[in-house]
Amino acid sequence: LEFFEPSLVDGTLRARPPPEVAAKGAQVSEHSLVAFLVGKRLPVKNVREILQKKWGIGSFSVHVSGNGVFLVKFDNGQDRDWVMDNVPWDIWGYHLALRKWSKGISLSLEDCKSILYWTKLGLSYIASVLGRPLYMDSSTLDRYAFSYARVCVDMLASSSFPKSILLKIDDGSPTDIEVEYPWKPLACTLCKVFDHSNKNC
Repeated sequence: LEFFEPSLVDGTLRARPPPEVAAKGAQVSEHSLVAFLVGKRLPVKNVREILQKKWGIGSFSVHVSGNGVFLVKFDNGQDRDWVMDNVPWDIWGYHLALRKWSKGISLSLEDCKSILYWTKLGLSYIASVLGRPLYMDSSTLDRYAFSYARVCVDMLASSSFPKSILLKIDDGSPTDIEVEYPWKPLACTLCKVFDHSNKNC
């Protein structure tokens, strides 16, 4: 270690590293995730061993931040993004909440007040734009994937089968939700029946 002369401000010594020092520190953590187990506290050794088996990716390290929060450091952004693209993860049945590390992010459990997932009610509102929602598949119901939701919808033959749905929430910000169909049946919007297209009517 080296000694750097601190600054004296109003009779109090303060550390004032130059911007490049902070930038270098941020660079060390740029491929990291902030993680905590919902409803469970486990030693970092157990967490690391379980995640190594579950993820099966390159090298990463797990560091205790305190109060049940961990910092997971990856060698590269690709491995980190793969973990985020394949959420949710659990340890012994307890949900592992993950957030990408960013400069200034809080590592306090008290500040982790929200977990991202679509609720059943929320999906009902969204899917109702297409038709009458019937049920979700098991992956969506169990929230195995947060990047998409699969819903069975009773749709009319007169439907335009939109490619996206515009969602507006209370704060007024619009969100465009992409819609994919596993297959599109022949439908006649003139007769309003399935089994033939408008061309054959």
